[in-house]
Amino acid sequence: MGKILLIRHGKAGFGENDYDQLSDVGKYQAQITGHFFKQADIQPTRIYSGTLKRQKSTAEIACVHAGFSSEIQMDSIYNEYDYQGIIDCLLPGLIADNPSINDDLNKAFSDYPTFERIFSMLLTRWISKAYDSNDIESFDAYTRRVIQGIDHIADNTNDDDITLVFTSGGLIAVSLHLILSIPPISALKLGWSIYNCSITSFYASNQKYRLETFNSVAHLQMNSRDGIVTLI
Repeated sequence: MGKILLIRHGKAGFGENDYDQLSDVGKYQAQITGHFFKQADIQPTRIYSGTLKRQKSTAEIACVHAGFSSEIQMDSIYNEYDYQGIIDCLLPGLIADNPSINDDLNKAFSDYPTFERIFSMLLTRWISKAYDSNDIESFDAYTRRVIQGIDHIADNTNDDDITLVFTSGGLIAVSLHLILSIPPISALKLGWSIYNCSITSFYASNQKYRLETFNSVAHLQMNSRDGIVTLI
């Protein structure tokens, strides 16, 4: 069976004007991840990345430090759900139903627990299908996209192949719907626990999947730098 490794992007620019960029910590996490691949003698057959800046930068930095010569194939099918679109589309209705949320909006993008609380409420609306809009990708459509992306790799994976995919937490979480046959809603909720530059690996053959590791950050924990294990 071939092996697929899903790598979440490094720590991004939470609280900055542009979240979709790696922070200095995120760049360092990507370097350490690349060093790990080199030390573990992981030689990928193919390397994929989503097209978001934080995903591409993580892939490029990791691959340089791993010494990989394979081309990184960029494909938007491995992009995260549009969190900003979800906010723009669903936040007005959430505020209308819960006016007290206005009190916390000013710190939502500087205080992570506040952001997590509000965005979890928005995700609940998104998942419910009751607020589907042509302005954003629906949760069902997102789930289908994740499955399509993983199945595409599996269909082109031979025994002993190793495929790396640099992506985001939501996609990694929802992939567990496919790998473990858990409900997609339950899978998505795991996204809050997926660490930056963590590695989730599984075996694939004929669109049959077997999980090997989930959300591993052992390669980061072996580094002595404080604050290297992060969630956003």
